[in-house]
Amino acid sequence: GEYATLMGDVADFETYEDYLDSQVTETDLFYTEDVELARQLVELGYRGSGDTLKREDFETRKRVLEEARQSKLRAAPKALASAGIDVSGSPLLEALAEREEMVRQGKLTTIVFLGA
Repeated sequence: GEYATLMGDVADFETYEDYLDSQVTETDLFYTEDVELARQLVELGYRGSGDTLKREDFETRKRVLEEARQSKLRAAPKALASAGIDVSGSPLLEALAEREEMVRQGKLTTIVFLGA
């Protein structure tokens, strides 16, 4: 929706200068003969397409996008260590495999006593 559109402006660019450059035209460069001046004109809203984000707004949106990306990475489910492994030959490994998901979710605690 609207959130994706607002953030899309920011997601496509690494830096604020890249964002401004995307709105500078060849005609702007022809008349100004200076990239910095052309960027300033875009930033002030005299050139470019539509509403131009101010540096602070761009950086805030960039930070929000990065935080959302990091949060998504942290929330991604991790494969169980026992997934795809045949543990049928060992009663200990079978018991651990049965409990692994609940242990990872914090719903169960398992203590293993090893002795001779």
